[in-house]
Amino acid sequence: MGDDGAPRQARYLFWVILGALSTVVPEVTAGSDIYPFFKVTDYLLVIPLYTLHSLVLWHVVWRGGRPRLYNLFPAGALFGLYEAYLTKVIWDPTWAANPYRVFGIAVVETLVLVLFWHSFLAFIVPLLVAETSLTCSREIADGLPAWANGRLTRPRDGYLLLVFPFIGGLFQSVNTHSISDAVFSGLTSTAIIVGLVYVWRRLYGCRYPLRGLLPTRGEFRVLLALLLLLYGLMGVFWRPEALPGLGPQLAVWVLYLFFGGLLYLGLRKSRVDESGSPVTGLNVSLGGMLLFGAVFSLGSLLGEATGLSFVAVYGIWITGIVFGFYVLVYTIRSVF
Repeated sequence: MGDDGAPRQARYLFWVILGALSTVVPEVTAGSDIYPFFKVTDYLLVIPLYTLHSLVLWHVVWRGGRPRLYNLFPAGALFGLYEAYLTKVIWDPTWAANPYRVFGIAVVETLVLVLFWHSFLAFIVPLLVAETSLTCSREIADGLPAWANGRLTRPRDGYLLLVFPFIGGLFQSVNTHSISDAVFSGLTSTAIIVGLVYVWRRLYGCRYPLRGLLPTRGEFRVLLALLLLLYGLMGVFWRPEALPGLGPQLAVWVLYLFFGGLLYLGLRKSRVDESGSPVTGLNVSLGGMLLFGAVFSLGSLLGEATGLSFVAVYGIWITGIVFGFYVLVYTIRSVF
């Protein structure tokens, strides 16, 4: 049983759905993996990678304090740093021949992946969607700063949110190579997510809070051990030729210490932080998920047909870096 009486099978199904969301949102949007549920290697590597990171960091934030943007963000940044030892992309991006580097780190790629792509698309957004579609709690939205949770609860802003899947579809089309991929990638991923959510609602409704679905301490130790094993295996066997010398590795460890320190300070502050306001009426419906998937596929189709995808790529990269820096400054000011 979880903290609030959630049976083991409910918690495990929730973990599967959270892992699926954490995989689909960043990977399908990037076009890095447009069919994540249809390849055996994804079940052996990609989906476990995202699921284990999400579960371990979710447990750390919720057990260590209360979810606030100033501790969710550095937790997500630590998530993004897997692009160092696991994929080696922070040191040697596979899509850039001569990236701009400082201390051996590819600067632009690291800013995008750590400050925005993984912190938000792989961690914060999937957790927010999972909580608002599967549980009776709204801890994440309640704890967001006013400039963020106010927009989540205004009906007129719900339609504006459709801009995001459309732009995401445009971005994805850079890596789709046919009209059929542009159409079916988003639709198939959406169909599987919606199917999982439908099964959850039929079995459990929204009776459990997000905190009640956390891994227990014993389960957390197992998940952490599996994650560390994944780091060890991929660190040794995945692109070993891209592992740099001591200097670039020390630079990454400085980043780990920096974001780990911010997370520690954020968790400590959140235990006594009474800020935030209850959010009501915030629910992600099955119809809303289907609409997002359809708009995403429309954007991908348009990008594939017109070549507008490169506009979306540069727009998202620049916007993501600026927004990531804004939240980083907000985080530093908050924890100090």
